[in-house]
Amino acid sequence: MGKKLKVGKTRKDKFYHLAKETGYRSRSSFKLIQLNRKFQFLQKARALVDLCAAPGGWLQVASKFMPVSSLIIGVDLVPIKSIPNVVALTEDITTEKCRQALRKELQTWKVDVVLNDGAPNVGANWVHDAFSQAHLTLMALKLACDFLAKGGTFVTKVFRSKDYQPLLWIFQQFFKKVQATKPQASRNESAEIFVICQGYLAPDKIDNKFFDPKHAFKEVEVQAKAIKDLVPLKKPKAEGYTDGDLTLYHTFSATAFLKADNPVDFLSKANEINFDNPELESHEATSDEVIECCRDIKVLGRKELRLLLNWRSKLRRYLAKKLKDEAKQLDEDIKKKKKLLKERRKQRERVALKMDLPGVSIADGNDSSMFSLATINKAKALCEITKGDMKLADAMVEGEEDLYFSDDGDSDEVSLVSDLDDDDLDEIIEKQKEMAKDKATKKKVSFSVEKEDEEEEEGSGLIVELEGKEEKRDRETSMWFSKVCRTHARARIMNAEGLALGCQIATSKKRARDLVDGSFHRQDYSEDQCEVPEWFVDDEKKHRNKPIPVTKEMVEEYKAKWKEINARPIKRVAEAKARKKRRVRERWWNERGKARSRGGKIIQWGKKVFSQPPIVQVLSLKKMREYLVT
Repeated sequence: MGKKLKVGKTRKDKFYHLAKETGYRSRSSFKLIQLNRKFQFLQKARALVDLCAAPGGWLQVASKFMPVSSLIIGVDLVPIKSIPNVVALTEDITTEKCRQALRKELQTWKVDVVLNDGAPNVGANWVHDAFSQAHLTLMALKLACDFLAKGGTFVTKVFRSKDYQPLLWIFQQFFKKVQATKPQASRNESAEIFVICQGYLAPDKIDNKFFDPKHAFKEVEVQAKAIKDLVPLKKPKAEGYTDGDLTLYHTFSATAFLKADNPVDFLSKANEINFDNPELESHEATSDEVIECCRDIKVLGRKELRLLLNWRSKLRRYLAKKLKDEAKQLDEDIKKKKKLLKERRKQRERVALKMDLPGVSIADGNDSSMFSLATINKAKALCEITKGDMKLADAMVEGEEDLYFSDDGDSDEVSLVSDLDDDDLDEIIEKQKEMAKDKATKKKVSFSVEKEDEEEEEGSGLIVELEGKEEKRDRETSMWFSKVCRTHARARIMNAEGLALGCQIATSKKRARDLVDGSFHRQDYSEDQCEVPEWFVDDEKKHRNKPIPVTKEMVEEYKAKWKEINARPIKRVAEAKARKKRRVRERWWNERGKARSRGGKIIQWGKKVFSQPPIVQVLSLKKMREYLVT
């Protein structure tokens, strides 16, 4: 029988051999590789701190997956063998000295990732070891909060114990996203799990109680409910009839049903619903079936009860809309009354100041004025106007305390001369009745009060224009053509001297300034031009103007350019020549094809193209022979 070798906790598994083959210092390197494969936090990191980093397996993975120019720092109590592009510190992460050493290495940098794979020395007491590991994780979080950049990542190892939930709650206060996972490289029998905290919030102020183990891992006593609290002490009274209710038959009104807060409870208590409002009973939603259902509620089923509830909803919507319309109409009536009172008050003030006659407002500038000719439509109306309406004058003569009614039937408003007493109301009503009878027998002159947008209408036939239609048309035409039309000045073409002068102005500021200064001289304008003949003024212009400071070579150069431009044919001529040339070429190719088919050749005589048969060609060649005799 072979000898059995004892392997402690199956430590030499496949990841142990893989670490030996790939050159990693510990099998935990594959834990970080698997975590990074899932969360992708090493590829974008520029600075990283590994706490409890010995023997350096996680540092090897970080230097492999992070960019080349990244800053990587490892901290542990045990010295770490040198790794390329890695700074190793031998410090205790729970001391202030470690924080100062990290600040010295980082200077003004903030790290993107903080790793923690630390664990205490495991002893016989598992509870003590779990608390020590939670305390170590809390210290690592405190160190990470000092150096992590906003949005950074914190990866730590946690043992599953009673302190796991408090730690998870603390992580959630500092990071946006907290996830717990167990990589495949971690043994199943191990109590370790890894927590990945992403999106560091970077608060401005942190309470120290978060990092105090006594406060963070404080046990909260949950008081369990006693059995006596679960069992009621007193038996409830049996449900029966309502106290003080002497009648078992209850009748309610339809209005009460509509106003009820809980219609279901209302129907459970009611036996009959009476219609106290005829409007509700005559509503289109109140059908015969609804009326029959309201007579006996207790015998109704679920369908009928739902019918009553729907009927209630329709009536409530109808009443709400009606109340809204009534409120709107009331507001309009109030506005009209206020406007009428305001007009009456203004009228009294004008009468008191003797600005208007009683019952007549001079300030009324509308087209419905008494003296407006636009309101007269017919000749009979003009005759009636010339007779005059003496009722107003009679009212003014009889006394100021009187009321005048106009014969205008289009408006129902009353013209108030002064305030009336209550005793005069009967007399006013009688006068209105008499005038209503007169309307049927007498023709009236209508003074139409129109809206502002209809004021500009055609005048009546009584208004005669002073000029005829043709004269008016001619006057409007002459006014139209007398308007000054805007003309856009066309750009003038400059000559060679102007182009040369413009070139000097554009290329030299000094020359431009000298030209402007030289244009002002005493011979530029003459005060006595009107006293001399025109031929003398024209002759003097040749000698008054100073010569333009332009060389002859520049002028000749621009003239040559103009000649070159003018020598070019215009587009129309060039196109005609091209068409003619194309036609000649096409004819030549056609004749060439014909000649080849007959065995002849093409002869071009001047501008004409024609073909000859072979015999004619031979004869022509014989005639064209020339002999040279030496």
